[in-house]
Amino acid sequence: MKRPLDRYASKRSFAKTPEPGPQLPTTRGGPLLFVVQKHAARRLHYDFRLELDGVLKSWAVPKGPSLMASDKRMAVEVEDHPFDYGSFEGVIPSRQYGAGNVIVWDCGIYSPDEDRQYSFNDRIEAQQRVREGLTAGKLSFFLRGEKLKGSFALVRTRADKQWLLLKHKDRFADSNDLLARSRSVLSGATLDDISPAVDAARLQAASLVPTGPAESMPPKLSPMLAESGEQPRSSPEWLYEPKLDGYRVIAFVQGTTVRLQSRRGIDLTSAFPEITQELAQQADSQMVIDGEIVALGSGGRPSFNALQNRVQLKARAEIDNARREAPVVLLCFDLLHFGGINLRNASYTDRRRYLTQCLLPSAHLQLVHAATDAAPLYAAATAMGFEGIVAKRRNSTYQPGKRSNAWVKFKRTQTTEFVVGGYTRGKGEREPLGALLLGAWNDGKLQYVGHVGSGLTVDVIDDIGERAKGLARKRSPFSGKVELHRPTHWLEPKLVVEVTFAERTPDGLLRAPVFMRLRDDVDPEEITAGTSTACAVSGQSSSRAASEQPSSEIDRVVSQLKNTATKVELSVGGARIRLTNLDRVYWPAQARGQPAITKRDLITYLARVSSYMLPHLKDRPLTMIRMPEGIDGERFFQKHWDQAMPEFVETVELFSDHKDEKHRYILANNLPTLLWLGQNGTLEFHVMHSRASVGPDCINRNTDYSSSLEALKDSVLNYPDYLVFDIDPYIYSGLEPKGAEPELNTRGFAV
Repeated sequence: MKRPLDRYASKRSFAKTPEPGPQLPTTRGGPLLFVVQKHAARRLHYDFRLELDGVLKSWAVPKGPSLMASDKRMAVEVEDHPFDYGSFEGVIPSRQYGAGNVIVWDCGIYSPDEDRQYSFNDRIEAQQRVREGLTAGKLSFFLRGEKLKGSFALVRTRADKQWLLLKHKDRFADSNDLLARSRSVLSGATLDDISPAVDAARLQAASLVPTGPAESMPPKLSPMLAESGEQPRSSPEWLYEPKLDGYRVIAFVQGTTVRLQSRRGIDLTSAFPEITQELAQQADSQMVIDGEIVALGSGGRPSFNALQNRVQLKARAEIDNARREAPVVLLCFDLLHFGGINLRNASYTDRRRYLTQCLLPSAHLQLVHAATDAAPLYAAATAMGFEGIVAKRRNSTYQPGKRSNAWVKFKRTQTTEFVVGGYTRGKGEREPLGALLLGAWNDGKLQYVGHVGSGLTVDVIDDIGERAKGLARKRSPFSGKVELHRPTHWLEPKLVVEVTFAERTPDGLLRAPVFMRLRDDVDPEEITAGTSTACAVSGQSSSRAASEQPSSEIDRVVSQLKNTATKVELSVGGARIRLTNLDRVYWPAQARGQPAITKRDLITYLARVSSYMLPHLKDRPLTMIRMPEGIDGERFFQKHWDQAMPEFVETVELFSDHKDEKHRYILANNLPTLLWLGQNGTLEFHVMHSRASVGPDCINRNTDYSSSLEALKDSVLNYPDYLVFDIDPYIYSGLEPKGAEPELNTRGFAV
C-alpha cells in the first residue's frame, strides 16, 4: 500500500531541489492550514493547497483564484505535498520537476462551511467533514487568509482529476483584480525577487497559522502598555502603528457571544452595539482581540470628545442616534487567543499575521495599519488627527497588564495624564471653577505638578462639577505644600485628565499646560510621576500646517460655540476671536420646516468642514461676498481688505493695473482666519485657481506679485493648478425673453 507522499517523492531529487522532503508532521493541533503558492513553472499557475491528515491536498489553478462569484476556475488535482511545503519559497532548479520560482501568495486557516456550520475550533470534526466533501466531489469551505476570505467550493467535474474552484456570493465577493496583489504574504517578494538564497530563512509551516499551547477561553485580560520614547528611528527589528485616539478595549468573542472590556475592566458591550454585532459575525469563532475604539468626528478624523459622549449614553434611542452622528470603528492590532490556543507567547510578527488572517473585517471592524518606516507613518498619523505612533519589537511577546519597553509610544507633543486633587474658584463666568490642581503618584504619595485652566470650556466645567460632587474632601490629597492664590476645593484623586504642556520646570511643575480632555478609560492609580511624556519625531515640528487641523481643536471650537451667550471670546489654538451677535438670523426659517440658521450655526459649520475647506483655500487670494445682516440684508463684494485685522490673518499684495496700485488680499490659511471671516458675515468664498506659493511642479519660482503688471504675469499666480468646467445642461424652451438664461429643464440633465 503506497504511503501518501510516495508520488510526491518519486517526482523529485531532493539532493538537487530545495523543496522539503516527504516527511509527515508530528501531531498538530489548532485550525487547518490553507496555502496558495504562485509558481512560475513552464506555465505560470497558482497551487491551491488544503491541509488534511498531515499532508497538503493540492490543485493547480492555471488562472489563479478569484473573488468574483461568477468565475469558475479550473483546478487540476495533483499529488499530495508534505505539510512543510506550505511555507516553501524559492527557486526549483532547471531540469527538475516544476522548475521555476515559487512564492507563498496567500495562506491562512480554513474550515468546511456547509449550511454555514464552521469547525475552526474543532480540528477532528473539520477533517472528517473535509474527507466527506472531497469523497462526494463537492467541498464547501471558508477561507481566512490575507487576500482570500469568505466561502468557496471545490466541485469535481466528469474529467479525471479536474475540479472547479468557485467563489460563493457573500460579503467578501469582489470584482477587483485580486491577482494584481502579486507579493508574497511572508517575505513581501514578487516572483522576480526570489533567489535561491531565500530558502535559508524559511519559516516553519506550522507557524503560518495560529499555533501554541491549548487553553480555555480567558475570562479577563489586562492590556499590554507602552513606555514613552522621544526620537523614533526606523529599524528592521521594529514595526510601527499609528497611536490611536480612542478607548482601549479587549474584545472576547465566543461564537455570537461578545464582551468588550475597557482598559480598566469596565464592560462597554452595550455602549457599542454596532461593533458587538459585527464581532458576533466572525464565523463562529473563539477569539480575543486587543484594539481601540475610535469615534469619527469632523472630516472623518478621530474625536475623543465624541467617543466620550457616546460612552455615557444609556438609552437605546440615544445610542442609535449617536451611531449616526458619531460612527465608531474598532481598530484591531493584536490577537491574544484563537480557537482554544494561547497566542500571547507568540512573537508580535506572528500575532500580526494571525490577526490579518483571522479577522473578518467589516464597516465597524478594521485592521490597524502597520509600517516598516517610522517617520512617514508619524507624519501621516498626526495629519489624520491621531496622537502619534507606537513602535513594537517584532520578536516581542504579549505581556498582559505590563508596561514594557517592547512597545514604545511617540506622541506629537508632550502630553500626559494627571490625577485631579482639587480645583480653585475662578472669576466672572468661570467663578465655579477656575483651574484644576494636578498630581501624579510617586512612591504611594500624590505629588503636585501644577494647575491648568486653559482649555476648560463651559461644558467641561459643568461636567467636572457634577463628577466632583461625590469626591469632596476636607484636606489636600497632595503630599507637599501647594501654593494657593484662590479659594480651593479638595477632591479625592479619582478623576484623570489629559494635558498638553511645553515643558517641566526644574522643580517638576508644568509650564504652559492646556486641558485636553477627561480620561474615564485610565485608572488613576496608573498615573505615576515621570511617565507618559513624549516628544515629536526628531527633525519634525510638533505644530501642524493650517490645513491639517486636529479634530480635537475642532471639537473644542464646537464645544465653545454651544455657549448660549450672544457674545463669546472664542479660543482657537493660541488665537482668540471675539464673536458677537451669534443669534442673528442669517437664513430665515423655511415653510418646509427648516429652522432659521444663525451666525452661531454658520461658524459651527465652518469649524466642522474646515478639514475640507482649508486645503482648498490655502494660499489662494480670496474674494468675499459678505452679508453681515444675513441673506436678506445688505450684500458686499469685497476683494481688498484695508481695515485692521488680527495677527493670525495672512495676506498677500497684488498689483492692479487700475491706477497702478497694489492691494492686499486675504489668504484663508488657518482655522482662526476661517472663523473670523464667518464672524464678519462672509457667506461666499471665491478664490483664484492658482496659489501664492511655490509648488514642486511650478514652471518658475517668481513670487513678485506687486511690483508691476509684468511681474504679476510672470509669477506663479499666473499659472493655475486646476481647471473648472461650468456645465449647464439646460435646454431653451423658446419662451425665455431675448438674451435671458434658460430655465431649469430636467430633460437637459437626462440628456
